[in-house]
Amino acid sequence: MRPLLRLGPSLTAVLALTALLSGCHHYENIDKSQILATVNGERITEQDYRDYLRARDLQEPPLTRNRQSKQIILNELINRVILAQAALKRGLNRRPDVYVALKEDRENILARAMLKHYLAHHHVSSKELHALYQKEILGAPHREYEARHILVATKAEAQRILRELHHGARFSVLARRDSLDVPSGRKGGGLGWFSASDVLPSFYHALVQLHVGEVSPKPIKTRFGWHIVQLQAERPYTPPPFSAVREQLYRSAEQRDVDDMMATMRSKSQIHLVEPHNNPT
Repeated sequence: MRPLLRLGPSLTAVLALTALLSGCHHYENIDKSQILATVNGERITEQDYRDYLRARDLQEPPLTRNRQSKQIILNELINRVILAQAALKRGLNRRPDVYVALKEDRENILARAMLKHYLAHHHVSSKELHALYQKEILGAPHREYEARHILVATKAEAQRILRELHHGARFSVLARRDSLDVPSGRKGGGLGWFSASDVLPSFYHALVQLHVGEVSPKPIKTRFGWHIVQLQAERPYTPPPFSAVREQLYRSAEQRDVDDMMATMRSKSQIHLVEPHNNPT
């Protein structure tokens, strides 16, 4: 009996979006790497090989790099193209589940490409970083705090937790049971030590109103949900030197720029939210 073509997890895990989207390569003028094979006129290039190999190595133990392993990989690529071509011939790309998966992958790839392109052309200057350091680090109160919190989705849930605390429930028990912030919940809600620049303004402003040991008298709203906070300790804080936080500041500035870009792009887009229709029963 002839051996079956290899079609293990490495192939099914990395089926190429581009091979499914089109039976012919519209990007032949972009990929100028060496052609390794053609399948019904469709090229498999050295770049295809390298991309597939990187993805495969994440799924399975890497093969020893030699002529034999290269042939194994190339055969897997050929199998992939044959399967993709057969799927297109049968119209499987129009099946709802396949169409949705392709659409999602395409949008993810393009969104990542846009962000990468934007960041590559919008570098944060050293002057901007020093200004951010003055404002966010040196300009912040020179105190740091130790606190714990319970994060829930709604104000009603937060008020229920406050009532339980007032009736003697233990903060740590409720944090483990109810908090949406699972990592801190496992520690009884503990957040460790932090300064003003580490948390959202509404969270910080509520925290500094508390005495040590006190629980916030009402829920605190942030973009993550509703918080019940307890201040555990506070102490003087010595700001770190610029060099120690430069990378953190750079990431913060990048995120700010991306947020600004998204706000601008959204303001120029026609966005219509459609309310779902309730089917009568």
